[in-house]
Amino acid sequence: MPELPEVETIARGLHDLLVGKRCTGLHAGWKKLFEPSFAAVNRAVVGRLLTDVTRHGKYLFLEFGGFDDAGKPSRLMLHLRMTGQIFTIADFQPDKHVHARFSFGEQNIWWRDIRKFGRIALLKEGAKADPPANIGPDMLKIGFTEWLRRLSQRQAPLKNLLLNQQIASGIGNIYADEALYRAGIHPLTTPFSLQAEELKRLFQSIRHILRLAIRYQGTTFSDFVDFSGRPGNFRRRLQVYGRTNEACYRCGTPISRLKLAGRSAHFCPVCQSETTHP
Repeated sequence: MPELPEVETIARGLHDLLVGKRCTGLHAGWKKLFEPSFAAVNRAVVGRLLTDVTRHGKYLFLEFGGFDDAGKPSRLMLHLRMTGQIFTIADFQPDKHVHARFSFGEQNIWWRDIRKFGRIALLKEGAKADPPANIGPDMLKIGFTEWLRRLSQRQAPLKNLLLNQQIASGIGNIYADEALYRAGIHPLTTPFSLQAEELKRLFQSIRHILRLAIRYQGTTFSDFVDFSGRPGNFRRRLQVYGRTNEACYRCGTPISRLKLAGRSAHFCPVCQSETTHP
């Protein structure tokens, strides 16, 4: 599933290429992709200028200006979910997994989704570019004090809490594992068992990992491509995620893997001891 760095990578590509350009057409091969309907989204965007592209957590927001100075803007919320892709590639030949095409003059923007879990939703008139009500603040925008307040009220393992989008939005499996490893904290550790300075170190580690992943255009294991159709480059920099039984880069101990609420957690049993934190 695309996480914050992958969605930010796409947002930057969309913004740089298309802001200020007019949407000249919208085609749907699978109309259930659109909420509340394809017809509503079509009416809201075709003929309008794309004026802004923003991101919150794993959500993309596209704002289209009014038809004239008095017209109200239209806003779309895009959620890629597990296998969604949005990209532009010259001479691309769409396959059966391409479900929509936005046209901006000669430029075609493709929506491809093998699992069909992704959605393109038209926000209600006057609504801000905000995520659903159960989604917390963006992980790159929330302050430490607010993050700690939201986190310290819970008693679940930290790996589970980092994946909880109500606490802070944007972190998924990959970057939760990488941040915990960088901070030297075991994934089963609970917040109340740590000192404030250890939680501050984890907060800083999360932000560092997310920003580093953005610099390398995200991580690709199977489906993610950036806005130009290229895979992310962060995979070769992963320290623990997907490296079960491979040697830890710090101490040489084989990387371990455990299951937490149906998710995998990768960690070094020495560098991330359950009882000591460097």
